[in-house]
Amino acid sequence: MSCIKSIKTNHKRRTERREVHSRPTGVNESRPSRTLLNQKLQRSHQKTRSHPKVLQELIRDQWENNFQPQWFITLLWNDLPTRSETVISHSRHFRNVFLTSLLNQPLKKLPQPPFRPHLVFFHERKPVITRGRQITAFHTHLHLGALPDPLNHLWYLDHLIHQKVSPRVQKLLKTTSEGNRGVVIKPWNWDHSVEV
Repeated sequence: MSCIKSIKTNHKRRTERREVHSRPTGVNESRPSRTLLNQKLQRSHQKTRSHPKVLQELIRDQWENNFQPQWFITLLWNDLPTRSETVISHSRHFRNVFLTSLLNQPLKKLPQPPFRPHLVFFHERKPVITRGRQITAFHTHLHLGALPDPLNHLWYLDHLIHQKVSPRVQKLLKTTSEGNRGVVIKPWNWDHSVEV
């Protein structure tokens, strides 16, 4: 009998502990919309059997419901990275230099994401011929949210990246010749989300 009593006592303690650590009510109000998104993604996968199509649907949902980018920026790297860790490191460095230059703040004092422009990086691989051989190198697409009002212009963004950011990001390709530009800046449109 004492064994059964101890099991019941332990179960009661575990249940009480679970209740203490459970999610507070009302925290995740978006659950119905998340469920609808999951159903939509499942239908898309069943129809197409294509993971890239499902990923495109997920990204489209993010653009529609979370934030819509204002700028589409393509970044080429001068070391032609072939490893994802390398291109992610380059992008982090670019992000830090870009935000410190844009907001004129040291890295430690940058505001958290809701209070600064949104940046979403996608890395894509493409065949490149270098020194007589073909490799598959990464380049980066940056989807950038709206900048603070007086700065949200193509000429300012171009000046900021080429004059202030580029000299401080060693791995960023600096060329400006047509067909081999290290940085290409365009106003964002829905077709860019399909390129991902």
